[in-house]
Amino acid sequence: MGRFLSSLLLILAGICFVAALFAHPDVNEPKLLLHYVATGHPIQNGTVSDETHHVTAKLIGAPKLVTLGPAEALQFDGKHDYLLLAAELAEAKAALPTREFSVAAWVNLNSVDQEWGGIVGALQDNADKEQGWLLGYQTGKFVFGLATKGADDGDGKLTYLAAQDEIEPGRWYHVAATYDGKITRLFVNGKQEAESTKQSGDILYPPKADFAIGGYIDQDEKHLLDGAIYEVKILGRVMTADEFTKLAAKNDNLINYLDPTPGKLKFLIKPYLQAGTLNAMTVMCETTQTAKMTVKYGLQVPLTQTATAEKADQAARINTVRLEDLDPGTPYFYQVTCTNKLGESITSELYSLQTDRGPEHAWAFGIIGDTQRNPEITRKCAEGIYANRPNMLIHCGDVVDDGYAKNQWVKDLFNPMENLLARVPMFPTIGNHEQNSHWYYDYFSLPQPEYYYTFKYGNAQFFMIDTNKPVHSETEQYKWLEQELSRSKATWKFTCHHHPCFSSDEDDYGNHNKGDYKQKPTWGDPNAQKLIPLYERYGVDIAFNGHIHVYERTWPIYQMSINQQKGVRYLTSGGGGGGLEQAAPQRTWFNHHFKRVHHYCYAVIHDRTIQFKAYDVDDKLFDTFELTKADER
Repeated sequence: MGRFLSSLLLILAGICFVAALFAHPDVNEPKLLLHYVATGHPIQNGTVSDETHHVTAKLIGAPKLVTLGPAEALQFDGKHDYLLLAAELAEAKAALPTREFSVAAWVNLNSVDQEWGGIVGALQDNADKEQGWLLGYQTGKFVFGLATKGADDGDGKLTYLAAQDEIEPGRWYHVAATYDGKITRLFVNGKQEAESTKQSGDILYPPKADFAIGGYIDQDEKHLLDGAIYEVKILGRVMTADEFTKLAAKNDNLINYLDPTPGKLKFLIKPYLQAGTLNAMTVMCETTQTAKMTVKYGLQVPLTQTATAEKADQAARINTVRLEDLDPGTPYFYQVTCTNKLGESITSELYSLQTDRGPEHAWAFGIIGDTQRNPEITRKCAEGIYANRPNMLIHCGDVVDDGYAKNQWVKDLFNPMENLLARVPMFPTIGNHEQNSHWYYDYFSLPQPEYYYTFKYGNAQFFMIDTNKPVHSETEQYKWLEQELSRSKATWKFTCHHHPCFSSDEDDYGNHNKGDYKQKPTWGDPNAQKLIPLYERYGVDIAFNGHIHVYERTWPIYQMSINQQKGVRYLTSGGGGGGLEQAAPQRTWFNHHFKRVHHYCYAVIHDRTIQFKAYDVDDKLFDTFELTKADER
């Protein structure tokens, strides 16, 4: 604790960053509303004032001082760190412009792929409610968003300007925006990138918002900056294009700075397994630089076999290598080496994998869903699943909270699950939060067409379906599923899709639907329910789903009644991290077991018997059942 406090004081003491470029900031600059730069103001109770003393910022998380070329800057981790200038905008009135203003910042970003990121601003952007302003970035480009009274459509309307060029991680940028009451402009490194006349009049601020540096923060979202900020300045006047050009020229040593010793080659995502079969396994990883991937593997150390990507000369950041001609049910050791264009290499630790043992042997699998953005809960679930040593894992969708936010894939999915996924292949189904993002298809190696697919494991066949898309009888997925189910000879048939056919949840499909009690409850997703006739016709045993952040198991259901001989069991496992939901006030007819808890599930199968268990994140068993099939359906 003493070391932490000492580090905190050092961080706070240097929060206004020291740099030769602005050794003597002009505190008396006309209409200067806010200015964060290096001076070393005294720290009191974990807060620090800006140069103007208009606001006192609270340090959130543990950002730290770093030196990046000519500038010393405050580095934010993209997960916890930011500066809270004011939680109530009235407290920062002196620092907030009302109409004409300029905002500018020096920033160096590590990660730029997330859908939204903030440098400085105060806004709300919730559905149609759009108010305030933000200087930030979106999917790799700098942006500026502004809402004014002149464009107000009743609940506010934001206009976003976007820069033309992609942001290059690790480079310094001067990003600025101006608004003169009629025209909004965006500048990057002294060059005007965009202009709009859609906004006019005074700025329309939200009733409540966080005024912050280092994050896009509104009522229901928090996207924090992964990188460093050297300076933030807000002026109650419009800076000219010529001023920005001269400022960029004056500081070209910062803009043109290139680290002479670029960041080392590292694993951004450590090796993980995909697409396990009787005779093959896919190994994937992601590195901080483009690199060529080699996998050494074997039954014992030293490893004697080597595999590379299909195109061995092709370097990439996300690498995939398929190990083939493996023996069924056999444990192998493997180790990954990635080499960049300079010949520098990194090698992973030694991992193990095991192929499918085949239909004659006992086997096990884990179930998890809706991990979203809660890495500590996800980590506990992954650790609990791996403690049972499953052969493979299925994920019921919503693997992250925002499919376009690359940072979430790295920090909220793969990092907390790295120990499990390095040893057990995961088969996911796509949820609504993935937003059909390319990252879903980049990070998973799935059978075509990927958004739906089937695979066999042990004596079971799994059918993975995308219920974000229509699945009625005339759709491609429905016709495919009917064909695959009809010809399946597997002892066990399991389906998995994100949305539930049956749910006792109070507000998604229940009698609190839309919060007005006026809509008749559907007790399940009307789209997914169109698949029920197929499940009953072809003898599906269990239909897994997520979406509702609870655990629920139904009675076996056949033709909308409980039938112990012919019924399909529907199982919701949405407790991998997402915020928990609640059951309707009255019990539904189909519900067998409902629990509002973060959790994971585990199933073991031998021949015609399955034993199923559900555990909370403290590894306490809260539901179990065993089913033995007497004969063929």
